[in-house]
Amino acid sequence: MNKIYLIISTTLLALLLSACGGGGGGGDATFDSGNTKVPIVDCSTSTYTDIVVGDLLVKEDDSTTVTIVHNTNGTKRICVVSGSAHLLRDN
Repeated sequence: MNKIYLIISTTLLALLLSACGGGGGGGDATFDSGNTKVPIVDCSTSTYTDIVVGDLLVKEDDSTTVTIVHNTNGTKRICVVSGSAHLLRDN
């Protein structure tokens, strides 16, 4: 009986460990969750990064400050005033 429990436990452990698979390649910009890391430009360049529906703003520093511009046509744009941040965008 103990041998059966040992076999079952070993099999379950092997399945659990194999389910935790390693990450895939694709560079720093792509994550396993299907999101792309979109860098946000610095406001000093007088340019902006477009925001699309579903983007998630992630600050990389505690002191990060951003400016978001709401255009009259309903679009939004963003730039970093201080610190650093990026957007996570669904693929």
